[in-house]
Amino acid sequence: MVRDEAVRLKRCLDSARSSVDEIVVLDTGSKDDSVEVAKSCGARVLEMEWPGSFSVGFNHLLDEIRTDWTIRLDSDEWFGESPQSALQSAVLDEQKYGYKLLMKDILPTGGHREFSIFRMWRNHPLMRYQGAVHENIPNEAIESAFPGLKVADLGAWVWHDGYASGACKMERNLSLIEKELETRPNQPYYQAMLALMYRDSSDPRATALLDQIVEQAVNQDAPSTRILANVFVAFLTDASEKQICEDRVDRVIKRAWQWFGDYPGVVWTIGTSELKRRNLPEALRAYLRLEELATAKNYDRSIPFNSSILGPSLWHGLGFVAQQLGRKDIAERCMRRLMQV
Repeated sequence: MVRDEAVRLKRCLDSARSSVDEIVVLDTGSKDDSVEVAKSCGARVLEMEWPGSFSVGFNHLLDEIRTDWTIRLDSDEWFGESPQSALQSAVLDEQKYGYKLLMKDILPTGGHREFSIFRMWRNHPLMRYQGAVHENIPNEAIESAFPGLKVADLGAWVWHDGYASGACKMERNLSLIEKELETRPNQPYYQAMLALMYRDSSDPRATALLDQIVEQAVNQDAPSTRILANVFVAFLTDASEKQICEDRVDRVIKRAWQWFGDYPGVVWTIGTSELKRRNLPEALRAYLRLEELATAKNYDRSIPFNSSILGPSLWHGLGFVAQQLGRKDIAERCMRRLMQV
């Protein structure tokens, strides 16, 4: 689904066109050459006015799909190399209903974040999006459509530069999230997203909303949404020197370990928080966990994280804490790692 994306759209479609049976593009009112570019890349082009909801637009697209499988790309995403081999293997696995793409999200400050995102699935009438923005297909729908089947990583990287190019969609997305919560209140996912977007836009409402969500979360037995991982990271990162030693931080760190101990970005934040608290043994625990995740290359990519935290940044941090605690074996190991970089 596109609007005024002629330049990036061609890059996106060219990266996938030789690996798929059909490309379908929905234009929502472009003033540039997006429609012509899509057609020149062999796409079947649909047109409609912007409906004010991403899920409405994407569901209109899904109603038009004629193949057995769907793979979704946004116009600011592209395959770094041909996904043909990965796709051919994926569609032959009868035990899988869908796949996650591995995303490299280029940052405006340089470097990139990594995460995996559900973007490929067997077509089924129940597989439809919900939500005005940051839309998703509900787990209940997936379970009803494909009982007993599983999801896996596709094993193909997709690049994304929507933030690096300077495009600012914050105001639009904030409006859509507020609209979503007005229509369907008490959605933990969207409440967390709203708090995080308030924070990113320096809105003074962020602090109170983040505090409220954190207080509710630490008193629950299970996370209401995985986006709580981002909320915990924001809360710990923003804590002042006085706040970082409060009992509530203890409870947040405990829940973060319990729920998100396989998320590199969360564990890194725990480590830096424990350093601020001058709790070196617990900082060491966090950095050793990161070393374990980096070595095994087996960690949860559901939440974006800067990949540098599993490289030199980790070895510097772990080496420093180990040296402070007299763990020369670990410090020397980290020095050898740094010399290999």
